[in-house]
Amino acid sequence: MTAVPPAQAASSAHTPPAQNDDYELRFGGIRRLYGARALAYFRRAHVVVAGVGGVGSWTVEALARSGIGKLTLIDLDDVCVSNINRQLPALDGTIGRPKVEVLAERCRTIQPDIEVMTDLAFVTPTNLAERIPADCDMVVDAIDSMVAKTALIAWCKQRRLPVIVVGAAGGQTDPTRIRV
Repeated sequence: MTAVPPAQAASSAHTPPAQNDDYELRFGGIRRLYGARALAYFRRAHVVVAGVGGVGSWTVEALARSGIGKLTLIDLDDVCVSNINRQLPALDGTIGRPKVEVLAERCRTIQPDIEVMTDLAFVTPTNLAERIPADCDMVVDAIDSMVAKTALIAWCKQRRLPVIVVGAAGGQTDPTRIRV
């Protein structure tokens, strides 16, 4: 996994660097919607997103825009031209780059103080303990592999770790057939 401190985040030529009190300005709408305690929790929260493709990439952006303070992004894929119709990081200038790195940069432009860990790997039934950080508060499963998906859900359940399952139903055409 690679972590880049928030201070090293790329800043746009059109926007000045963020100030410490900038968090409240950026996420005041979240505070008004959910309350000050919830926003404080979001700021301290560590969410893991396994799979940052067609659904996971949009999930990552929503988490960053909700004020989540720490993200771990897990995916081995690079951005491809065929991703442009459905994946957030897919643009002409990002083709061939790791999806997790492109999304980490994007998150830092949304929230300069966010901590983003990137893990260039796929989640498999045999690597869950090394992929999922022990200090995370929640896991978002956005992976397509049915075998990995069910293993991740069971692993989280055994640890009483909240998991949100999203995605393309593991590549299945009938999501009602998924069994855990």
